Amino acid sequence: MSIGRTFLVSASTLMSGTLFAQAITFALSLLLTRLYDPGEFGRYSIFVGVAGVLGAMSTGALDRIVLLGRTRSEARRAATTVFLLTVGLAGVVALVGGLLWSLGLDRSLPLQGVDLAILAPLFMIGFAAAQVFTYSCLREGRVRTLAALKVGQSATMGLVQLALSWFHSLPGLILGSIAGWIVLAASGMRWRLAQGFLLRDLRPVAVGALIRRHWRYPRYVLPNEILDGLSNQAPVFLVGTFVTLSAAGQYGLAIMVLSAPSALVGQAVGQAFLQHMGPHENDPRTLEQAVWRIWLGLAGAGLIPFGVLLIFGPELFSFGFGGRWLQAGIIAQHIAPLLLLRFTSSPTSTLYWKLKMQREQWWFSLAAACYRPLCYGLTVFGFSLNFVIVLHVAIESLAIILFNVFTLRRLRDLQRVAA
Repeated sequence: MSIGRTFLVSASTLMSGTLFAQAITFALSLLLTRLYDPGEFGRYSIFVGVAGVLGAMSTGALDRIVLLGRTRSEARRAATTVFLLTVGLAGVVALVGGLLWSLGLDRSLPLQGVDLAILAPLFMIGFAAAQVFTYSCLREGRVRTLAALKVGQSATMGLVQLALSWFHSLPGLILGSIAGWIVLAASGMRWRLAQGFLLRDLRPVAVGALIRRHWRYPRYVLPNEILDGLSNQAPVFLVGTFVTLSAAGQYGLAIMVLSAPSALVGQAVGQAFLQHMGPHENDPRTLEQAVWRIWLGLAGAGLIPFGVLLIFGPELFSFGFGGRWLQAGIIAQHIAPLLLLRFTSSPTSTLYWKLKMQREQWWFSLAAACYRPLCYGLTVFGFSLNFVIVLHVAIESLAIILFNVFTLRRLRDLQRVAA
């Protein structure tokens, strides 16, 4: 089967599962926004952002080796190393969070002590194990299994959040999210245990050898992920700290409704592209043609939904989620153009891996880590949240365009060398 046809089959399977999963999440959110207030959504949005960055950090970016490793034994050792690193860092986070909680220092943060000491470590372990499972499925071609379990993850998360909404003393949104990750995490642990030789791979010599061989991932990819995660989560964290948790909830809901479906569909396309571009990594002309086709296809797919939100965002949010979520609709209206660009450009980061452009990606991530906090930090000086969002959209749209132009230039340079 050709790369184009195989890619389309894998991508369409992952996208179908992802879209179905997001349809479940969206349908349940229509109820959840009437059962939880914006302040509770604000706490949830900040928690998921902070715990997600810690979870990505804990893998050491070595989870990719589960997919990209040359042999099954190397993928197996990578999975073991990821679990060890994650449990170790989760323990450190639990100790630091418990210390802040006991000293009462958590009161100056938009999160509570229990979030840092107990819930964040659980989220980290579930997140890392889920990453192992995702890459193991892609490695072995079990795309349908991955798609089905993504649906199960969304259903579990939403139903637990719905059930816990009756217990207002519990952080139901956060607990539901952790329950959803456990669905994928259990599958990841099951895959790893099925490979055998667990004790052999736990030896420090084996772990050290793996890290030395793939040092580029923790050295280049990991800092990029941490920077990108921190800069992506800085807006909601700063809004929750310097404005209100309610405003953070409005912002978080807008981001969830717009970016979660587009990011997951884009991620599915990127993962499938990564899986099937290997045989053509030394053919830059074929890669450039494939990227252009994907960019144009994603732009066409996203134009109508993002265009509707750009025009009717406030009305749609008020009707669907309730009148108290009008501000979220206004925020969605402002950020729709930016998220359309992100959606269209989702394969670009995959090319950075294959073209070994991690160092260049670092500079783009560093720039984003600077301008995003600076933009939202303007709320401290009395600038309105709407003005800050528009400024952020303008700057980041320009950065994404430059990001894509830079990648195309590298592909064309490689074509000239090959010629």
